[in-house]
Amino acid sequence: MVRAIARRLATGAVTLLLVTAIVFALAAMSTGSSLPGESVEDTSPLTPEQRAEIRALYHFDEPLHVRYGMWLQDLLRGDLGRSFHDRRPVAAKIAERLPATLALNAAALLLMILVSVPLGALAASSPGSLLDRAAGSATYALYSIPVFWAALLLQLAFAIRLGWLPLYGTQTSGMEAAPLVARLHDRLAHFVLPTVCLAYPGFAYLSRFVRGILVDNAAAESARAARARGLAPSAVVIRHGFRQAAVPLLTLAGFLLPRLVGGSVIVETIFAIPGLGHLFVGAMFQRDIPVVMGLTLLSGAATLGGVVAADLLYAVADPRVRRA
Repeated sequence: MVRAIARRLATGAVTLLLVTAIVFALAAMSTGSSLPGESVEDTSPLTPEQRAEIRALYHFDEPLHVRYGMWLQDLLRGDLGRSFHDRRPVAAKIAERLPATLALNAAALLLMILVSVPLGALAASSPGSLLDRAAGSATYALYSIPVFWAALLLQLAFAIRLGWLPLYGTQTSGMEAAPLVARLHDRLAHFVLPTVCLAYPGFAYLSRFVRGILVDNAAAESARAARARGLAPSAVVIRHGFRQAAVPLLTLAGFLLPRLVGGSVIVETIFAIPGLGHLFVGAMFQRDIPVVMGLTLLSGAATLGGVVAADLLYAVADPRVRRA
């Protein structure tokens, strides 16, 4: 088991190295004749001497592979570099934005589980019924709606027309001096619409995934024996189906969080949430290569960690995997 995990880690590390090399090359080529840290809207004039000095400072006169090697050397020392835009350490900028992204993704993951798992179980209790078909149609209809369009519609309905929820941001201006309960309520209200936008695309595949597993397990011998003992269909699903579905659900759970992190780029930008997705979009517009590379490394490491965690959970839940 340890050897298998070591092989998976080695394969993931090589893949992560290739991803960072490709992203570094694309980010470097996208700057063109612009200086590092210049945004696409920046038209401030610089003299040729000033431009040459800045390019030499950031080693932009070196070949691409040399600059990538210098970035790897700094990475091995635990240094992600400094932002081209404001000269702050990249690690510090990521640490500032990480809590907002983690809170948003944790809330979205919880909402996906609370909606999708019961919905899949209800559909599996009566496969082929009107409830099953209606649940499948509704979730796939939601899946087909683009996130950016759904976000705009939710903002228009609940923030502008009804005024029930905030339009954007994470906190209302002037709430810093409010009581703790009021501040928590305000924070939760700001996260409702972004959480729904980030979670609803997962309702379809997660609920149908749960439904498919439970339907397959309902045909197993243990489920037939339970029905023969007089257990109700719902009890068969809960007592036997979910026990057998634990392994594939754990495997899927290892891939959910990295997928949510990728989707939060759009959601955080639309709702002006100061998270990693918002930081990534700003770094792309500013051509801030160190920040882009730091976020790419973090996203790749999260994906690798999710895959390895899924393998470990798979082995814990299924003794046959450990013996293999």
